[in-house]
Amino acid sequence: MEPTAAGVLAKTPLAHLIVYCVEKRLRGALVFRPEGDTEAANADVVTLVDGFPAKIRLADSIEHLGRVLLELGAIDEAAYNESLMAMSRGEGLQGQILIEMGKLDAGTLERGLRTQIGRKLGHVFSRPASTTYAYYDGQDFLGRYGGPELHPVDPFPTMWAGIRMHPSPQHVDATLERVVGQTMRLRDPNAVRFELSRSERSLLELLARAPVTVEQVIESAVADTRSTRLLVYALLISKQLELSGPKGQSMAPRGYSSIPSPARVEISQVVTSPAELARTSSAPAPSTPVSTPEGPATGLRAEILAKAKAIAKENYFEMLGLPRDAKEDDAKNAYFRLVKTWHPDRLPIELGDLKSEVGRVFALMAEAYQTLSDQDRRIKYLQVLKEGGGTPEEQAEVARAMEAAGAYQKADFLVGKAAFVDAEPLAKLAHELDPTVPDHVVLWYWVQANKPERREAGRYDDLIQLLGAVLADHPRHERARFYRASLLKMAGRISDAMRDFKEIVEANPKHTESVREVRLYTMRQDRDKKQKDEGAGSLFGRFMKKK
Repeated sequence: MEPTAAGVLAKTPLAHLIVYCVEKRLRGALVFRPEGDTEAANADVVTLVDGFPAKIRLADSIEHLGRVLLELGAIDEAAYNESLMAMSRGEGLQGQILIEMGKLDAGTLERGLRTQIGRKLGHVFSRPASTTYAYYDGQDFLGRYGGPELHPVDPFPTMWAGIRMHPSPQHVDATLERVVGQTMRLRDPNAVRFELSRSERSLLELLARAPVTVEQVIESAVADTRSTRLLVYALLISKQLELSGPKGQSMAPRGYSSIPSPARVEISQVVTSPAELARTSSAPAPSTPVSTPEGPATGLRAEILAKAKAIAKENYFEMLGLPRDAKEDDAKNAYFRLVKTWHPDRLPIELGDLKSEVGRVFALMAEAYQTLSDQDRRIKYLQVLKEGGGTPEEQAEVARAMEAAGAYQKADFLVGKAAFVDAEPLAKLAHELDPTVPDHVVLWYWVQANKPERREAGRYDDLIQLLGAVLADHPRHERARFYRASLLKMAGRISDAMRDFKEIVEANPKHTESVREVRLYTMRQDRDKKQKDEGAGSLFGRFMKKK
């Protein structure tokens, strides 16, 4: 069978293929092979549904579903081994076996399948650049592989992870070079579906605030140069950045923010996709830079914006442009030299909108001067530097973390007394100040679950799912598992709740509440079984059995 389109990853990287497939909503099969290899067993095959990966079979058999479920904390080792034995006896697919065993529900199985597909797609990113690809429109080569249902997944988080781990330097360079001199702005920060670090999220804020050039973004030092270049590249190829055109018009075509999220579907009749896939460009087409006069104010604006973004990461010596062995007089001279440029009263009228940024920079410079020109304060500060601190960003993070920890402790105490109304603002504050701490997140979800309107409605599915996401990252987080178990019980999903309670007891036999739940559940099961047996043995039971 001849492919609709074919190529090699050296010319069209996988990231570009993903964007193209999603934008064109392609339905068919993508096949990746080592260069010159025609063996079907050595191919990676991806089934596409409306451009989203729905099934993937890798040449090297990895990322087995059972292992994925085990790592997600959805099943335990005993269930995993039992399901493997059942598979070896030909009793069916592992996911279905686990459901029939009562070890898994359909929702958790779907989450596991989606995670598995994402991980498999990540492995395709590790293939060498010489790997060839072929697209077969309307074909499903994996119809008999796995289960009958398809679980399309959002490929963009995996695409970003793939770009970070396996970038194509020549395509990154070519893409960024084509927009040199143009200003760009993020279209919609909420539409970026990448998993980002804190500094990378700050970079998004910079791109969303005002049009900037590639050069200004890199010079801002909000994130390290490599991360900055890769993120801008990823945003460009996924068309999330508006580029300035000849008349100030947006040059950005439709981006993936308007592409629907994947839904469970089945492959059916497929509309013919464009044959231009074979001609997919390896980087965005260049557009004409804006021709504007460059004046002193323009250069100063860029300098102010760059300094305002970078200064939070600078120590006091760096703020004043001094080496660490500079003396008190050096700090004084440097400060008075900087006053001429950075004092808010010296800001040109046409840059009046930057007064708050200039004021913040000048205040930090003044603080740096006061610290470094005072012997006692200088000694203490040098010790802070020696310990790895000393920047406003780090000081703010420490203060934020301490405030979050204090709010959490107070909220946790109130939750222990069932004073959820009083605990709510404190739990919210801890969660907002430092959402990277699982305890803060979990307590906030539990407070939400105990709001009167929640209790009255009896709807907890969203919170159960959110706690499951915490457990995916922190499988041994006891409180997250206990709260999820409690919500599952409140939602009437007793068998799912008992799985969590039992897992807690296995890890911590001294967890009183979980031990009690497991004991009561076992007693109820024994009682029901006894009543059933007695009923079956009675005269009435035997009569009903004969009937």
